[in-house]
Amino acid sequence: MMSLGVLATAALLILLPASPALGAPGTEYLYVAGAASDRLLGYRVGADGAPRLVADVPTGFGNLSVKESADHRFLYVLTITPAAAIFAYEIGAGGDLSPVPGTPTVLSEPPLGMNLSPDGKHLVLLTGPSLDGGAHLQGYSVAANGAPTPQGVPVAIGPAGIAGGPVPMPVVSPDSLNVYVSNYSGGTMTRFELRSDSTVSAARESVRTGGGPVSPTFSPDGQFVYTSNEHTSSVSAFRYQPTTGALVEVPGSPFPATGLTPHGIGLSPDGRFLYTPNALTDDVTGFAVQPDGALRPLPGSPFPGGPVGTMPGQVFVSSDGQRLYAVDLAGTSPTPTVALRGYRIEPDGALTPDAGEAVGTGLLFSAASLLVAGR
Repeated sequence: MMSLGVLATAALLILLPASPALGAPGTEYLYVAGAASDRLLGYRVGADGAPRLVADVPTGFGNLSVKESADHRFLYVLTITPAAAIFAYEIGAGGDLSPVPGTPTVLSEPPLGMNLSPDGKHLVLLTGPSLDGGAHLQGYSVAANGAPTPQGVPVAIGPAGIAGGPVPMPVVSPDSLNVYVSNYSGGTMTRFELRSDSTVSAARESVRTGGGPVSPTFSPDGQFVYTSNEHTSSVSAFRYQPTTGALVEVPGSPFPATGLTPHGIGLSPDGRFLYTPNALTDDVTGFAVQPDGALRPLPGSPFPGGPVGTMPGQVFVSSDGQRLYAVDLAGTSPTPTVALRGYRIEPDGALTPDAGEAVGTGLLFSAASLLVAGR
């Protein structure tokens, strides 16, 4: 089965060239990066109408990761060409984006994935492949104005890129003390310590996941971490041990996703529901999260996505838990561009698609998007 990482690589090879407060509480912005379109778009979203474009900024190509700071003030994008870099933006009152002074931060290796710590002090970045074909993990301190600065030396984490499979992805623990990196080709997730000076340790222990783990995500209460497994079409679940940083597999894990190639994970703010977009079956699986972290499929799941070939890649739940937004990876002929789809979340977690047409973005291939809540 062709993985999303392989699809991403193929798309890029074909298409790439050689502090104001946010809006009123309840306002949310969906940012979508075009890996093959050199654009980052921002949309105001909500139950009161179709997404409305509020930001359109040029980046570079190959932007496969978009993340935000814990206080929702800053947004970060990785680009591969014409320069490997971290772009940082301040999010304006209406969702517009302003470059952070002193950025972009130029990198010596192509970026693969990143994340930020919940305490707002650190950014962790995966880069590669290096000359030896491997990937590296590097910690960055984050200044008050949002600018990242590298700290310490990069830590080797194993194969990356074409040599080792699709993009590895990091997530930071709720206490900002540990980083977990999914190993797509190895079917594992490995822990690294994140120190107060933003440096990272060598690899500690690893846990087995399903095949092709992506999108590691902590539950809102910080007790559990989940990862989609593309190769085995399942979701792995682990309980986080804050005293040691260890991950203990939840009984019954991994849980079948009932769709092919699950990718990004979306959790409701109350932690009751978990959703995965299934790229190769063009649908969305919904789970009810049990008190022990186990996952039970929702009645009626999987729920319809877009037409065949649109490949939903990421899903996001609104801060009030009443809406879900899905972002395509691609599009189908005659309009092969990314579209945004909305759903109403019913009290039992079931998804009801919006009656209106999906909103086209004009972007070619999107593997990175982000929902930012207003303050």
